[in-house]
Amino acid sequence: MVDASSDEILLRTRGLTKSFRGLIALRDHQIDLRKGEIVGVIGPNGSGKSTLFNCITGFSKPTAGEVFFRHDRISGLRPSAVVAKGLARTFQGSRLFVSLTVRENVRAAAHLRHQTNIFEAVLLTRRYFGTQEAATRQAEELLSLVGLSHQADRLACELPYGDQRRLEIARALATAPDILLLDEPAAGLDSAETKQLADLIRRIRDSRGVTVVVVEHDMDLIMNLCERIQVLAAGEVICVGTPQEVRAHPRVREAYLGHE
Repeated sequence: MVDASSDEILLRTRGLTKSFRGLIALRDHQIDLRKGEIVGVIGPNGSGKSTLFNCITGFSKPTAGEVFFRHDRISGLRPSAVVAKGLARTFQGSRLFVSLTVRENVRAAAHLRHQTNIFEAVLLTRRYFGTQEAATRQAEELLSLVGLSHQADRLACELPYGDQRRLEIARALATAPDILLLDEPAAGLDSAETKQLADLIRRIRDSRGVTVVVVEHDMDLIMNLCERIQVLAAGEVICVGTPQEVRAHPRVREAYLGHE
């Protein structure tokens, strides 16, 4: 099991700001993510949660501020370069390859770590076959982790919605990340599926040493899963603390309820 109290900081943001045509979606954001943590990011609709993920992972260029992964500045890098550094994410909506099988979806992501060039593919070199076998082994391992081994040969589009969400997590893990960012992973899930999701996230952290950040509206999931929670409102951080501290904070109550 990973020691979630580790002082090793994997990612930090400093002064991270994003505006759209003068409208500030994220203002002066700051966070330190430590190895082995499960961190929640919550806030009302429009508070800047997805904007934060987009700025960290290269899908949106910050207006100001910086993102550091380990000792490298990654703000402004393309998404593919961010993935190569060791950060992976899922999205609110499904982005699966619906015409591919479950196994093929994970294999496709695994090839980002097990790459070959066109000459090796044409000549069918030993290295080419080695990388293919490595990608297949990794896919099988991850499908077992998320409980989808028995669905491996089904088309992704044929999976129930809850299984599609788990497949998206397996595909993100196939890039071998140090940090996994999950954008509303419980959206559309029933209570039993949400509990299974929480168990899966803990298993990912404990078995693979991955730091996990969860953006979510399901407060029961966040409060029972995360050791630390950051709360955003109108693009600004208004509170950081344990679930107990966040639940009792007057500014959090005001942001969600409209009054203290």
